[in-house]
Amino acid sequence: MTRLAAAFAVLIAFAAPAAAASYDAERWLADLDEIKAIVAARAPNLDWSVAERGLDLPALAHETAEALREAGSDAIARQVLRDFVGRFGDGHISLVFPDERRDETLPWGTASICRGLGYEDEARPAGLPFERIGGLAIATPDSAVFPIHVLDLPAGKLGVLRIPSFYEWGYYQFCPQAVAEVGLPEDGECNEECGAAIGQKAAELLTMAVARQIERLKAENVGAIAVDITQNGGGSLWLDPVARMLTPVKLKAPRLAFTRTEGWRRTFTDHLALIDGDLANPALGAEDRAALEQARAVTQAALEEANGSCDRSGLWLGQGGGCALLGPDTLFATGVFDYAPPGAYSRLAAAPALFFSALYAYQEGLWQGPLYVLMDEGSASAAEHFATILKDNGAATLIGEPTFGAGCGWMSSGEQSTILSGTGAELYMPDCVWIRAGGGNEVAGIEPDILVPWRFFDVPLQKVRRLENVLKSLDFSQPPPGARPAARSGP
Repeated sequence: MTRLAAAFAVLIAFAAPAAAASYDAERWLADLDEIKAIVAARAPNLDWSVAERGLDLPALAHETAEALREAGSDAIARQVLRDFVGRFGDGHISLVFPDERRDETLPWGTASICRGLGYEDEARPAGLPFERIGGLAIATPDSAVFPIHVLDLPAGKLGVLRIPSFYEWGYYQFCPQAVAEVGLPEDGECNEECGAAIGQKAAELLTMAVARQIERLKAENVGAIAVDITQNGGGSLWLDPVARMLTPVKLKAPRLAFTRTEGWRRTFTDHLALIDGDLANPALGAEDRAALEQARAVTQAALEEANGSCDRSGLWLGQGGGCALLGPDTLFATGVFDYAPPGAYSRLAAAPALFFSALYAYQEGLWQGPLYVLMDEGSASAAEHFATILKDNGAATLIGEPTFGAGCGWMSSGEQSTILSGTGAELYMPDCVWIRAGGGNEVAGIEPDILVPWRFFDVPLQKVRRLENVLKSLDFSQPPPGARPAARSGP
């Protein structure tokens, strides 16, 4: 018996005889074959997983198939498949089985529109309890969403801004207000234009709430700000304008590598249509035209790369991949350009293709002073990207422990899942890689500049007490370290 099969031996031994009698291993093996094919063809971090995690793909496939044959019940087989996808170390690869899906059908109105646009009341973690180490909680109308504290330290006053999530659609409370300002559609149908207007207004309201909290900390005469993203599981590219509000540094976005998949082909095709529409405008200024022409050339080249394909199924037989799954990193996480000032390209329909953050209204450099980012093993995906863009631009000092390691999730036209034929489970596969300034993959996780000696079983109170010693040693007069320094231990 292999190691993977042995891991489930105890569970199998206790499986009910009736479950074993009705268990059909073949449909689970069919799902495994489909997952293997999709992983080989679409998993953007597969080569990284093999190189960095030392995965033996043929052995992994054999062990998983054997464990499925011996599972004896659907419950155990489900866990075997989940363990299989977990071995890749990619937090964006996941399985959702039919009985795990939610039905959120609602009657027409504000609630159904907001739910239809993807807004939800996300359960957001509370963050570190700074009041337990003498921090003063500042009460504002926005503090229920983005708590702020002020701590008196030897270096001066430290303001702490808690951002529990970068998932902008998880802040449901801003959607009804956006609907009220935009207005309900008279015919009861919130089409694409209606949804875009509501989404943009909700994002504006959300961003304004963060800006008000930054302004309030400034009014408290803090000498530095620390952004608490512990246990922040990620979200959307809303992280980008938030980062830009917190520093005067003109942040350059990291490079983006994309998979040669249908989602990207559709995205690049749509972007070219928007660019061509803008270029057809006779009133277009020379500067905008030059930017659009450059964007068109880059996007056309990306589309040609995305149209390429190859057979990588030999990976499961111990053969080489035969070709590169990822297109070249000619794009950035923000689009064609790695930087643009606030409001740039906002008058263009193709603004999201040129510089994605043009979709958001924000004030760059709202905070001009020293900046710290507090992060832990629960900081993932977009939260890691937030830390990366500040770190790699020399704009902030990172404090805490290495992050989760999820990297880029979905940047093309929607989160494309695949329904597996055997069980009907949905397989979610990411479609991009964010590449750090030094060439590393963000899926490896982000290392802190100052390591806090947190322990696995530390509760938030213990974590904030250990952090207190590090905060007391800070010197606000020192600039943040350069990009990618080695971590050092706090006192």
